[in-house]
Amino acid sequence: MIAWLLISFFVLLFMGVPIAMALGLSAIGGILFMGGGNIVTVSQRAFEGMNSFTLLAIPLYTFAGFTMSKGGISKRLMDFCYSIVGHITGGLAHVNVLSSMIFAGISGSAVADTAGVSGMFMPEMVKKGYSKKFTTSVTAISSTIGIIIPPSIPMVVIAGICGISTGKLFLGGILPGIILGLAQMVVSYFIAKKEGVPKEPGKFSIKEVGKGFIGSLPALLMPIIIVGTIITGIVSPTEAGVIAVVYGLFAGGIIYKELKWEDIKFAMVETVKTSGKIFIVIAAAKLYTVMLTTAGFDKWLAGKMLGFTTNPTIILIMILLIFFIVTMFMESIATLTLFMPILYPIATNVGIDPIVMSVLITVVIGVGLVTPPVGMCIYVACDLMNLKVGEVFPKLCPFLFATLLCIILFIACPWLITAPGLLMK
Repeated sequence: MIAWLLISFFVLLFMGVPIAMALGLSAIGGILFMGGGNIVTVSQRAFEGMNSFTLLAIPLYTFAGFTMSKGGISKRLMDFCYSIVGHITGGLAHVNVLSSMIFAGISGSAVADTAGVSGMFMPEMVKKGYSKKFTTSVTAISSTIGIIIPPSIPMVVIAGICGISTGKLFLGGILPGIILGLAQMVVSYFIAKKEGVPKEPGKFSIKEVGKGFIGSLPALLMPIIIVGTIITGIVSPTEAGVIAVVYGLFAGGIIYKELKWEDIKFAMVETVKTSGKIFIVIAAAKLYTVMLTTAGFDKWLAGKMLGFTTNPTIILIMILLIFFIVTMFMESIATLTLFMPILYPIATNVGIDPIVMSVLITVVIGVGLVTPPVGMCIYVACDLMNLKVGEVFPKLCPFLFATLLCIILFIACPWLITAPGLLMK
């Protein structure tokens, strides 16, 4: 039955069938034609995959991100970031990255960041002399920080699947997210210097930084409130999502007075669309995973991996390679729901820290978001600039190389991931 499940899924996938349909039809086919169980259990297993209090955080953080992005924070965030790094060579690229790092603490979605804050900044970069390819590359790669710095929708999914502390996962993503952002700024500096991008006028000014800080303070407080309430144990990460929603409405509607009823309706509709897609994929992937487990795929894969080596570092690298390869062809949430239940027990059996593994997987998924053929962030960024992915990818390679070096650093120094988790009450 393993052969049926794998072959039927990939055939449907390459035929262009949506990922949720491909997973669901393959699993149902295994039940009907391969004696994989009772058809009555289909709805039960699918609902079981979605029935999680932890996963309730997904629509909450999504809605909070939409309300904050529509509530007037984008321009203020950019002004604040410009006051800090705008004077450096490649200043607008650095502003793009720093804005993504801050917006990551609001939306939890890489694609939302690409189409939102970073996407709004792209025309300004081109106008100031940055090439379209450089602009598109830095926009796409910087937006992947959105799923690493908390809150993070993929981390919520991992926590719901594996029963890991969402709070520790969120904290584990802080330092890696900052390091990746700094690495992207270094690459941007050298590319800007090579392309001869004119330096922005002015210089660093405490007065301007203070002015920008005060103007963007309500937006900057959002990630502090989310992480702070989780660390102190006041609320769970899901409950922190409720606080984020209320605060987003308050900041956009009362403080900035730019959030209109039409914006709230837009946020509601987009949240339903985004969350609905995620939960349908989770349900279908749960059913498919149950069928794979019933067929013994997990035992077969564990036997192959552990038969090759029991070294935790090598096993971790193998797991990351699996996620990297699969996310080149599959949507990230489907990949997590499909493979985490299978690979998580293998990792824990050889002593791999689940927090370290989960954060690294999230970073690798970010790479998948900018890697063809199914890199949503690079496609969104290219669409905004009317470019083809093949034209942009060579300019993206230095950023990917820097990300690879960061991943090696995180594997060699796992305390960069685990240390912030010690702050939790």
